[in-house]
Amino acid sequence: MRGTGWNGLLEGGVTERMDKKTLTRQVKARAREAGAALVGIAPVERFDPMPPVNDAAPAGQHPRDFVPGARSVISLAMPILPAVLHAPAVLAETDSEVLPNDARRPYYDRVYNRVGHALHDVQLEVIGQLIGQLLLAQGYDAMIFPTTGVHPRVGAKTKAEIWADAPLVYSSGPFSHRHAATRAGLGEFGYNNCVLTPEYGPRQRFNSVVTDAELVPDPLIEKPICLRDKCGLCLKVCVMDCIFLRTDKRYADYRSLETDDSGRIFIDTPARSIPLRCMARTDERPDYPVRGDCLRICPVPKRPDRLPKRLEEIRGGLPR
Repeated sequence: MRGTGWNGLLEGGVTERMDKKTLTRQVKARAREAGAALVGIAPVERFDPMPPVNDAAPAGQHPRDFVPGARSVISLAMPILPAVLHAPAVLAETDSEVLPNDARRPYYDRVYNRVGHALHDVQLEVIGQLIGQLLLAQGYDAMIFPTTGVHPRVGAKTKAEIWADAPLVYSSGPFSHRHAATRAGLGEFGYNNCVLTPEYGPRQRFNSVVTDAELVPDPLIEKPICLRDKCGLCLKVCVMDCIFLRTDKRYADYRSLETDDSGRIFIDTPARSIPLRCMARTDERPDYPVRGDCLRICPVPKRPDRLPKRLEEIRGGLPR
């Protein structure tokens, strides 16, 4: 079969469609060349109900809602650099010869937001577009997404009022990149409601590309990554108490297709979080920390070497 993508048209003809394995290699190579550190692929069936807990993407967030003939979802990740995560939190609580005392926290909160969040948002969207162009040149459709949640204006309503009746009590993105990441074999959910990968723990941001191209899927994570009850530090450090474990007994395990206890992983999150509570810390706490404590404290894949004193005290004697 022949594709009719832009590259072929610009060359005055059409391009031969690559076979599945070759196209998969090309997709991953383009993602990595453009800056993705991790790339995984999930078959669309993993977003349908799966035993034993029959989890499924909600209406409006299934891959086929965006591409009716969707067959694959490509998950992309870029890490947050360790110093970008840790330095702002430490410096916000350290005397400065340059910054006024009352400006230190908001200043370093913005520093982290810019190079630990917003930068990834833009770059991951660019990577998605480049992958989409490659797929288009092969005659396939592709849907790309914003990296983070979308915040529409609804009359004079506040964010809290807009999302008061929403299941997440906050703006969600049009597609869950975290759930795509676990289904693409990049990692599993942790107690902090973030996806942990073997390479970076919870310290990365994700994006996704949905396509009707059939690609070679990656296997699910086979061994747990989150330390679970052996740790639980992410739940202890949240100053706003906005992360909590789910208690729905029907979904107590949130496990993968594996039924052997040694192979259980959280492809769906065992926790819930309230983002509006996290964001309220700047108004309710004059000593508010730079956001990201639930990422900083995590000892996966290794115990962080630099933490603010308050986090060191909470971490206590957890082994290295």
